Amino acid sequence: MSKSSLWVWPFELIEKIGEGGMGVVYRARYVKDDRMFAVKLIPEEITNPTLLARFEREIQVLKKLRHPNIVRAFGGVCEDKQRFYAMELVEGGTLWDKIQKAGYLDWQKITDYGQQMCAALAYAHNQKIVHRDIKPNNFLITKAGQIKLSDFGLVSVMSEAKLTADGRTMGTVQYMSPEQIRGKPPLTQASDLYSLGCVFYEMLTGQPPFTGESPGQILHAHLTEPVQPISKVNRECPASLERLVLQLLEKDIQHRPGSAMEVAEELSRIRISPQLVDTKLSSGSGTKVAAKLDNFEASKELKSTYRIFEQSLKVFWIALCASIILLAAVWAVSLFQSDPGTDLWIEALQSAPNEDVQIAAAHSLARLSEGDSSLLDYLIETAENENATPASRAASLEALSTQPKQTNQYRSRINKLAKSDPNQNIRLAAIECLKVLE
Repeated sequence: MSKSSLWVWPFELIEKIGEGGMGVVYRARYVKDDRMFAVKLIPEEITNPTLLARFEREIQVLKKLRHPNIVRAFGGVCEDKQRFYAMELVEGGTLWDKIQKAGYLDWQKITDYGQQMCAALAYAHNQKIVHRDIKPNNFLITKAGQIKLSDFGLVSVMSEAKLTADGRTMGTVQYMSPEQIRGKPPLTQASDLYSLGCVFYEMLTGQPPFTGESPGQILHAHLTEPVQPISKVNRECPASLERLVLQLLEKDIQHRPGSAMEVAEELSRIRISPQLVDTKLSSGSGTKVAAKLDNFEASKELKSTYRIFEQSLKVFWIALCASIILLAAVWAVSLFQSDPGTDLWIEALQSAPNEDVQIAAAHSLARLSEGDSSLLDYLIETAENENATPASRAASLEALSTQPKQTNQYRSRINKLAKSDPNQNIRLAAIECLKVLE
């Protein structure tokens, strides 16, 4: 397909409706029967094998997913080096659009959207898929109010080999889990739940839980800072819903809810009776959602009423799941944004206030250098910079040693560090790096 062409057979591209680092999305007409689809194309100028593999991976993953709350994909082809695939077309915009327009959403609407979001994640997690890029832009909303999860370009299939080497971090900075920032594999469904907590927080307050003047500051906040209470911004948010969101945002994986289905069940309870329900998710895997009467002793009559409520809740949840499954599918499109990219890690390596972030940045740049060897220049320059923190300098040398073939070009510079750097730890790190090169 040429740049001036409006065709990628058998689709006529009508208009561009989305654009990001991983591709461009068009509203398109299927010429054989005039049906409308969304067609996602990866730019022809992108030749990075990692990005191409990620795009092809997204096609394979989406084709396998069949769920009313996940964008339906219909397959793709490669024509004259132009990779593309067709998806259902969603006309209602994104969750991010709705938040920007409203400021923040009613808590009742959030429990409705949240249960649909959890249903999509529970299905994906049951397929051994971790999305890794949960954010408002990746939740599309039909005109009927149905939520659909899109953009599986950064997925990690837990039961299969990963596309990227261990230690590489991908995602969007405002919604990254602490373990994702550190680049410590393997990522599990708990990471998606943390990101989901960030989305819930933004729906309730109008902004993500952590903001800052630079990506490095935001990463540092995810790792070390407590979340500001939702009630300071949104007094209408039920205490039980706030507690659930804060549990999703626990920095320790073991303290988060055990699954997306548990979160959905708790949202159902909160929707029915926000004042009587208190979130009591225990830590660790296999946790159960518990409920209790809040702030007063129940009489015998009230206890009996509450038991009836619990039984009715089970029936309600079954009916809710059945209703979601029966919702008619409307064509959808994946509006998406690129992952943070190399600029984020370069800045984090050079200026992040936290040593853990600097170390993660060094190793992420090393992994990214597999597709762009020029990124190693930032590592060797950081290693030589006596004004940089010792942690970032040592981490840069360690990261360089993970790419021995490409790092050989810097052997003489590393040898100089090993012999004459004033910091003993840097000299030792340089010596270890040279051992790997040999």
